Amino acid sequence: MLHTSQSLPLSKILLDDWQLVKVSGVDSSKFLQGQLTADMTKLTNNQSLFAAQCDPKGKVWSNMLLFKRGDDIYYILRKSVVEAQLKELKKYAIFSKVTLNIETNLQMVAIAGSADQLAKISTLFDDQQNCVEVNNISYLKIDFPSVRYIVIASENEITNLSLITECKILPSEQWALLDLEANYPIIDSPVSNEFLPQAFNLQNFAAISFDKGCYCGQEMVARAQYRGINKRALYLLVGQSEQLPNAGDTLEQQIDSNWRETGCITAALRLDDNTIWIQAVLNNDLTCDAVFRVKNNPASQLSLTNASN
Repeated sequence: MLHTSQSLPLSKILLDDWQLVKVSGVDSSKFLQGQLTADMTKLTNNQSLFAAQCDPKGKVWSNMLLFKRGDDIYYILRKSVVEAQLKELKKYAIFSKVTLNIETNLQMVAIAGSADQLAKISTLFDDQQNCVEVNNISYLKIDFPSVRYIVIASENEITNLSLITECKILPSEQWALLDLEANYPIIDSPVSNEFLPQAFNLQNFAAISFDKGCYCGQEMVARAQYRGINKRALYLLVGQSEQLPNAGDTLEQQIDSNWRETGCITAALRLDDNTIWIQAVLNNDLTCDAVFRVKNNPASQLSLTNASN
């Protein structure tokens, strides 16, 4: 059973569809500064960052959440893109004292629920922190669509964490549903390397710095920002469909009595009431009354929940 943020009980959410990557070496911060959209100088042991990695044309390979643990930098991204993302990143790493590897010694779980239920974790943070490490356990705080946490530690430490043993266990799709509710992008392999970061609304999560120096794809990302080239944004649609579409599938918009191909689905989930939630990249000039369906599925019907991006 999947829950919206308003109805979510205290839950341990598995993160099977996400991967943890470790970046180590004396040049790790400098190297990532030249590769990612975020300003790495703002990454500290108490401040995590959202970011994206782009190709030279500004198209997003992946989005990620970065944090520090000791002297090392880690980031979390979708498992389906990690192989291609690491391969691309390592092309530029040969000239730096940096090592990038999939992390195998640490595990991740997520904890979410009401504010009262999360009090044991929330007391670890002050108002200026969204990342803390206590007794070798890292806690990442995410504020949208409501406060939730990612816990990173060894398998034994996670197993013995008392708060987690009290939780209901929910699948990885629950974390994805919260991302959809927050309009935070899920970028899997079918939509990787297809869109600029602004098309994924990543500027809304402080994942793009327009003030720092050059990084891969920076020229195209800046041009889209200052010249208004980007015409796309990320939306959440809710409706009905007998078949659950896949990432990369196309939507159609109703224009009078006709249907016109538009947009690309990034993620889709079915809730227990049989409604489907779809995240999609669409034109950024849509109105609230726009009606959509999944291509090749004429019985489907979808409407926007967010027409202002």
